[in-house]
Amino acid sequence: MPSTVHESVTVVIPLFNGAAHIEEALAGVCAQSAAPQEVVVVDDGSTDDGPDRVLRFVGRLPLRLLRRPNGGQSAARNIGVAEARSDWIAFLDQDDVWCPQHLANLKAAVDGGTDRTGWAYSDVAVVDAGGRLLEPSLLRGRPGRHPKRSLDECLAQDMFVLPSAALVSRHAFTAVGGFDERLSGYEDDDLFLRLMCAGFHNIHVDAPTVLRRRHEGAASHAVRMERSLMIYARKLLAGFPDRPEEQRFPSRDLIAPRFCWTLLARWAMAERAGNREAAALARAGLRELLSHLRPNRRRIGAAILNIASLPVVGGACLRAAHGLRQHARRTSRPMLGAAKARRLSPPWQERQAVCRGLDVDPTNQALPPSHPRATEWP
Repeated sequence: MPSTVHESVTVVIPLFNGAAHIEEALAGVCAQSAAPQEVVVVDDGSTDDGPDRVLRFVGRLPLRLLRRPNGGQSAARNIGVAEARSDWIAFLDQDDVWCPQHLANLKAAVDGGTDRTGWAYSDVAVVDAGGRLLEPSLLRGRPGRHPKRSLDECLAQDMFVLPSAALVSRHAFTAVGGFDERLSGYEDDDLFLRLMCAGFHNIHVDAPTVLRRRHEGAASHAVRMERSLMIYARKLLAGFPDRPEEQRFPSRDLIAPRFCWTLLARWAMAERAGNREAAALARAGLRELLSHLRPNRRRIGAAILNIASLPVVGGACLRAAHGLRQHARRTSRPMLGAAKARRLSPPWQERQAVCRGLDVDPTNQALPPSHPRATEWP
């Protein structure tokens, strides 16, 4: 039977040295056609004036600012949820911006769900640091179906359910223990996979109502990502072991190949950026995961690893292997229209114009639960 959705949504925003963007994020919350009941900003030990900028929105938003020593984004989100008073949690990263109908669309979607609806999520548009549109739809340009329908799909490839695009049942979030605080990358995949495994359903609204800012990765961020990737990969390998007696091989056929390709790509990026620590971590991760592959793939992977480690031709080998993989992925999915992919938006400050230019409901109203772009699994 349909669930009864209380008119209570808490926005949870982790903040760490986000002075450059937090005001734009909060302005996007102010512009929502369906206002949240509260906004909880968790200052995760910022050393800039980001918290002071947050306080400028007191009176414009039902705002609470919590302060804590730095413990990471996952821990900050968990604290925000623990302090929330609402039934549903809308996560927002400090440098992302919502289009005005974002919350209304997601609330309408879960209103048409069931008592096992754990989360709803929208598509995302990607912009650069200056606000120019890079990708009008992140999900349409990536592998995988939406909404998420099978466990195998979620093990074999990244889920692409971004926290800033998700509205999560507080009950479901608490039931699975929230974000894994060891992770500073892949914590979103980990959360939504555990929600699915716990029997919660998900709804996808096929409208890009979030502007996600793409940054050039700092060296320290790349290293954190490599460490977090391997923590998550080991967690999946331990949680989904091969079961030969049932002819089920999730570790061998799904998890290990997924992360080997990802590590190969990240190794290539680290080499191009001259980040030796990140490159070494990616190389070590690849070596560890090779043992989980089929024998023929293991031999091919070992050969690639050995050649890519050579001082002169290694970089060229990495780029070639990564390029072949990217070409295979591009030719196996529908391409965006060339004109649409090249379209540029106005500057970041004109975010409302960017939202209007995306494939969203032009009336700026919530999509009804029966809307063909709001679909639930199962």
